[in-house]
Amino acid sequence: MGYKKVCLNCKKAFSQGTNFDLIYDSNCPDCGDKMFQVNQKFKPPKKADDKQWLVVKFLIENGFRYQSIYNTINDEVSKVPYPVKMSEAKDFVIIYGSQKLS
Repeated sequence: MGYKKVCLNCKKAFSQGTNFDLIYDSNCPDCGDKMFQVNQKFKPPKKADDKQWLVVKFLIENGFRYQSIYNTINDEVSKVPYPVKMSEAKDFVIIYGSQKLS
């Protein structure tokens, strides 16, 4: 298990390995903007996919770092997939807001 750092401006993700003692705030080596730490399972969209990157940016800025999100229905817990459309992302943030990261 590791993590990734994402630059929302450059639309790039960098794998950071598994040494959690080395977690620190960092800036993008290309543009200097703040990078965000996300779950290692995050699969960045293609750089040219502007619509998908807007969804990623919206989710990250609202506290969802591609960590696992769960839904409970009738005492059954299931993992929720991350949205791919902005309309879905807005609902996702409202419905699962209690699971966002600070």
